[in-house]
Amino acid sequence: MPPIKKQCFAVHAGRKSAFPVVIGILSEFRAFGKRQINSGVKQIMAGKIRVGVLGPGRIVRRVMKDFHKGQGYELTAIASRSPERAEAAAREYGAKYAFGSYEALAASGEVDLVYVAVPHPFHCAASMLMMEHGKHVLCEKPMALNEREARLMVDCARKNGVFLMEAMWTRCFPATKELAALVRAGVIGDVRHIYSVFSSCSLEDPQSRAFNPALGGGALLDIGVYPLMACTLLLGSAPERVQGACHYASTGVDMRMAMQLIYPGGATAQLMAGMDAGAPSQLFVYGARGCILMNDFWHPSSFTLRTADGGSREYAFPVENEGFFHEFEEAARCISAGLHESPLVPLDESISVARITDGLRRDAGIVYPGE
Repeated sequence: MPPIKKQCFAVHAGRKSAFPVVIGILSEFRAFGKRQINSGVKQIMAGKIRVGVLGPGRIVRRVMKDFHKGQGYELTAIASRSPERAEAAAREYGAKYAFGSYEALAASGEVDLVYVAVPHPFHCAASMLMMEHGKHVLCEKPMALNEREARLMVDCARKNGVFLMEAMWTRCFPATKELAALVRAGVIGDVRHIYSVFSSCSLEDPQSRAFNPALGGGALLDIGVYPLMACTLLLGSAPERVQGACHYASTGVDMRMAMQLIYPGGATAQLMAGMDAGAPSQLFVYGARGCILMNDFWHPSSFTLRTADGGSREYAFPVENEGFFHEFEEAARCISAGLHESPLVPLDESISVARITDGLRRDAGIVYPGE
């Protein structure tokens, strides 16, 4: 195991006793970090939120397609465990600073907000390292591998008085916000049922992250959080019962997960996430007085409202290249307003969704190394 990985992510090395190593590293940075908080606040008040990217992998390449389209923030730094990779990414994406370790990014006074884009099992330790050092954090989804880690992250953010948000970019799209507003306004009446699918055909590759248990692989955490968080957005994050049915990949992770949620009052949801079944990514919301259909709901640009009296209306929004910039705008808006979490992606909801996925994995017998 490379030294930097051992230092930063010992909590995921398969030994429960390893977490104090992370705490020790965080403690070493705490004093300097608090000095940086004050200087960072002055910079935020003076101009744009300065963004550092931790882990320039595949998702970052997509993010950067329209990152610079957003307002209120700017890319300042890239960090990787490989100095060469950090420098190459900084040149490609136009960042002023390149850091060859995560600790160097944490110690930098040139960054306000860190976008954590490392694999799932490393989200918790990496985010806590940044937050203990006074950095705000936008962490890729799922925010944590499990509920325990989600709670550690939220407690760390609140203890250090910094902003933390799960990068559920779907919530920040204009189409999603409009759909949620219509449902809250009662346009389709009380929500009775939600149906949502996010699935694609992928060749099973034991070497890829998506199929690797050590990297938090599986359909549920990778894409199942999209239909789940569509459901919790509209029905709340406290279902009365959750049931799952799983089909496994040869590596032991979930290739496909079907989910059923039952809420107090009788509302229900049927969801599916898969890596072996081609299907349109759709969200159906059925209410007492109408329904809403949203195609490509994970990065939406339109939806259709149909009412029980036969009426129909199309809602259209600008088609995005990718659309990740919306979540950076939301984070920058919240930080500039002095908020420590986003009302679009509340931290307690991120914890609740982690609890739901924990239950689904427990019932399916899926346990990741180190849990």
